[in-house]
Amino acid sequence: MDLSPRAQERLARIGALSEAELRQLRLDKELEGALSRYFTGTATTEELWQQVKALSEVDGPDIIKLAQQKITATLRLQMSAEDFEKRKAALLALETLKKAGKYSALELLMGSIVSLRQRYNDVKQQALEQVREQMQAQVQAATEQARRQGTFADSASTMDAALKASPEWRDFVMRHDAAAQKTLDDYIGRIKALL
Repeated sequence: MDLSPRAQERLARIGALSEAELRQLRLDKELEGALSRYFTGTATTEELWQQVKALSEVDGPDIIKLAQQKITATLRLQMSAEDFEKRKAALLALETLKKAGKYSALELLMGSIVSLRQRYNDVKQQALEQVREQMQAQVQAATEQARRQGTFADSASTMDAALKASPEWRDFVMRHDAAAQKTLDDYIGRIKALL
């Protein structure tokens, strides 16, 4: 396919990256490398702080905010407590690099997320125990009937299967997850506004 000289020129311009785009790609690559080492445990919070500090001295303070945004984007309700604490420590450590940091407000919001995660897990566990108690009689009756018919039924497996098949349980989990995620999203939005 032959292109006009003008079309070829436009195509060349589209393919060529500007200096700002090249700089941004380099920063993203360096930052992704530093965060990857941190998340995989090969770098400490102090080492991440040093790397981001060095980058900010060369490329400006916006790199601190970018690092914090990338960390914030990884926050989840179902992540392990250790992974969450690691992200919290990194966010707070990087906040100390800013001249006009909002450490206290950020720490308060992170504490709110810790409380949300704890409530989320507690409520889900309590509901699970209540549903199990309610289903126990049904499972025992099914197990007894299977025994009378000469077949074997594992009551623990039967309980788990009944729980997973329960529309009430699935509905509860869906509503509970949605409400907790909405609250988490609100906290994350407030964190992003602080950064």
